[in-house]
Amino acid sequence: MHLLAKHLLALLLAAPAADAEAPAAPLRVAAPPLVALDPPPPAPSALARTFTTGAAHDPIRVQERRLANGLTVLISEDPNLPRIFGAVVVRAGSKHDPAHATGIAHYLEHMLFKGTRELGTVDYTREAPHLLHLERLYERLRGAVTDADREALLVEIDRAAREAGRYAIPGELDRSLHDLGATGVNAFTTPDITVYHNELPPRSLEAWLALTAHRFRDPVFRLFPSELEAVYEEKNRAMDGLDPIADAFLARFFPGHPYGAQTTLGSVEHLKSPSLREMREFYRRHYVASNMALVLAGDLDAAAIWPIIEETFGTWPKEQPPPPLQAALDPLVGRRPATIRMTPVRALGLGFRLPPDGHPDHAAVLVVNELLSNPQSAGLLDQLSRSGDVLLAQAVPIPLDEQGVGLLAAVPRLLTQSFHSAERHLLAQLAKLHRGEFSDIQLHAARRALLLRAARQWETAEGRALAMVTAFGRRQAWSVVIDHLQRLADVDRPAVQQAAERYFGRDYLALRSRVGLPPRERLKKPTLTPIQPAKGARSAFAAQLAARHQRPRTAKPPRFIDFDADIQAAPVAPGVVVHTNTNPYATTLSGDDLYTLELRHGLGKFHRRELWVLGEYLLAAGAAEHPGEAFGSALFELATTLQIEATEEALIFRLEGPEEHLSAALALLQDLLEAPADDPRALRRVRRERWGRARVERSQPSVLADALRERVTFGELSTYRRDYSPRQLLHLAPTDLHRALAAARRHAAEIRYTGARTPQQVAELANNNLRFFADLRPATAKVVRPRLTPDRDQVYWLKRRRSLQSQIYLAIEGEALTDEQRPAALAFTEHLGGGMGGLIFRELRELRGLAYAARAAFYEAPVAGHPGIFLAYLATQGDKTLDALAVLDQLLQRQDLTEEPDHIDGLRTALIRAQEVNFPSFRGLQEQVDRWRAQGHREDPRRALLPALETITSTDLRRFYAAHLADRPRVLMLIADPRRIDRTRLRERGQLITLNERDLFAP
Repeated sequence: MHLLAKHLLALLLAAPAADAEAPAAPLRVAAPPLVALDPPPPAPSALARTFTTGAAHDPIRVQERRLANGLTVLISEDPNLPRIFGAVVVRAGSKHDPAHATGIAHYLEHMLFKGTRELGTVDYTREAPHLLHLERLYERLRGAVTDADREALLVEIDRAAREAGRYAIPGELDRSLHDLGATGVNAFTTPDITVYHNELPPRSLEAWLALTAHRFRDPVFRLFPSELEAVYEEKNRAMDGLDPIADAFLARFFPGHPYGAQTTLGSVEHLKSPSLREMREFYRRHYVASNMALVLAGDLDAAAIWPIIEETFGTWPKEQPPPPLQAALDPLVGRRPATIRMTPVRALGLGFRLPPDGHPDHAAVLVVNELLSNPQSAGLLDQLSRSGDVLLAQAVPIPLDEQGVGLLAAVPRLLTQSFHSAERHLLAQLAKLHRGEFSDIQLHAARRALLLRAARQWETAEGRALAMVTAFGRRQAWSVVIDHLQRLADVDRPAVQQAAERYFGRDYLALRSRVGLPPRERLKKPTLTPIQPAKGARSAFAAQLAARHQRPRTAKPPRFIDFDADIQAAPVAPGVVVHTNTNPYATTLSGDDLYTLELRHGLGKFHRRELWVLGEYLLAAGAAEHPGEAFGSALFELATTLQIEATEEALIFRLEGPEEHLSAALALLQDLLEAPADDPRALRRVRRERWGRARVERSQPSVLADALRERVTFGELSTYRRDYSPRQLLHLAPTDLHRALAAARRHAAEIRYTGARTPQQVAELANNNLRFFADLRPATAKVVRPRLTPDRDQVYWLKRRRSLQSQIYLAIEGEALTDEQRPAALAFTEHLGGGMGGLIFRELRELRGLAYAARAAFYEAPVAGHPGIFLAYLATQGDKTLDALAVLDQLLQRQDLTEEPDHIDGLRTALIRAQEVNFPSFRGLQEQVDRWRAQGHREDPRRALLPALETITSTDLRRFYAAHLADRPRVLMLIADPRRIDRTRLRERGQLITLNERDLFAP
């Protein structure tokens, strides 16, 4: 999904948006300590300064080198991280596309999974002439004038693709990565960069380096027509979502510039007439060592792998990088109005031009954004939502290499507010920043929140790696990132005021979106015959890679979790216990260290329906002593976030912030628990927001698909049916929510803590700051909602005429898993639906172009003894729906592994390597152990799973299929345009039941 579209969706759903930067980075970034709240903080120059300029003071110790051929290598090593995140980044994105062939950068991203002259083919010499013929046919297609000419060429293209496909080994790159234990294999394209990434076990690093260096050296663009269909499907998916709104905003914000004129997925017209020659030229121009970087983070030894990197990536030729893109950016002068009709609710966006990341003013701009809106809802724009001046408002910075975007987005009140009024309120809040109407404590808290957020991001290998990716993409040395943190710590009041005046002034785009649907162009089902590739083949390169790296030079033994040693306990009060595990990056109880603490009361929303709404109400109303905005401000000043979540069996209050303020945060939480504010206005605000959210939810195909799956699977116990609708909230009062909170607090409680303190220290803090009822009732047992079990094949259809893509779920009820069956269940899932290397993905997407998303898994029940379920998911163009389902049927019936004799060997190796490093993060450790205990495990299940996987066979997979899937009723759940579906063929699949949106959601 488009980055800006994600933020718009978060705003419209009234949920906190993710950080604006690409999944940029989770360790410890030292922040200036937050002083006491009474006296004003000292001037920034007097604050503790851990960051001095230069990467010598880098908390994650990034090593940055450049090979002789110009390739940049960035490495962050940390033995605390059980996996390695590897990425290759190219400074080439959609802004570099030729204006007459948009979408090339993104399409090339797809094609770089198709192999090389040695990988992905049984005989490139015989394959090459057919590929050349195919390339020439596509060039002729671009020049075709009449529909008849196009149709004739498409038939010839289909014939040529079949001939070339006879030599292809589909998905061999994906399979090779999978055999190394790589997970999360994927890529993404932005306007500025393209990134290829995955996680991998440390023992596979040497092989991964060899394979990754090879894949970019001499790629072959095979299986082009079927992958074009996957790109079409991705375009359909985007047009069904909010991407058109984001594109419309950028087109008006960057008129004439590639940022606005060229979408990442490309125009439909250009996708209809793609050019392999243009793609080859794009690759030749941009995919050169001096324009690329290798990024690694995690459990690795940099000194040991430098020679291996030289041996693999150092063989790339040395070539000149392409010159930076020269594209004029028209100045944005004055108020530029624009109106569209594209959103399910009215929406307003004010767009301001911001400096790019790395600019001296960038740090101050980030502080401005934090003062406008923040996770504690204590910003100036958050005030507008709390007071009812607008329904929702949020500040969203979108960093681009050449020019940042500052978006102030708002949803006007539903019926009683004009766009002009909403805009006036947004500008009035900006004027407060111009005048410096914020306290020193708020400024200090904003700076600190940003620094702590960086610390939180750097706790994962993925976060570190993507931070390095971002820096390289912006042509920044890593030291610039570290210097930015120092500048952030030094931002003072004049800098904030100047940034607000300079960048959030009178020059902006005012985009108004009225209720309506974006224009959409339906793509026609192509003439595409399924490819018949070489069966059971493996290239010599893949075989040699597997043999060479079967026994890596370095292989650490797997790390296992000791339930009793790794998680410690201490009593707090009768019915209340503390469980703790250590933050490996924590050294002191100062502001440098981040804790996470959960207070979990043993009553959830399954037994007390009001708990569905309680969290939203409490965060809006606050405590009697700190009502509304004052409560959020108090959290903000403590650099602490509070999330309130109700699961089926627990009410959870989750605090996260600096260790030195844990006591104050607990005291604030106790105020909320003991005496929540009685605020009907806050409840009305929740109701208004839920009304807006419902409008947006019902426009999103993914939400509708999930609601359909819940409704069919659980009936009236569906989460969407049991939640409160805006209409039902009319009959709810604050006192009802107060009583529900009191009821939850009368059940046994658990405190889960991750940080620098011992269990006894946390228990003492809890005793000093929290009060618990006497004679607590036992916590409710873990809830497993009973599923509806059909006795025949059924088809549930939600008709949606405006859907370009069909959303499909297929469910088969299984049995409860035994310990002996778990290895086979895992292997079966990996074989059939394991990402890009799975059978479903290969057959439906790689060979036939019938789907964009195609996956399946057997899901074990969350509690031992309850039945599992097989679930497949497809997203496909409407007129391909029944064809895609027919192929899925064949795959589920075939279950034949004999066509690939060595497939089970690779599957076994892949599963073992992936499980060896399937180790939760320290912040997720207790949650993972809780899940394992519920499934009946008394120790880390991988201790038994790993040796069992050593002996897994294809016979085990067939036995699993026979026990859990064969001859069982199938339930198909479908959201599709009725104009694209043959009802007769659909009825052949089972009892047809038509639902509408009212059946899916609470009335």
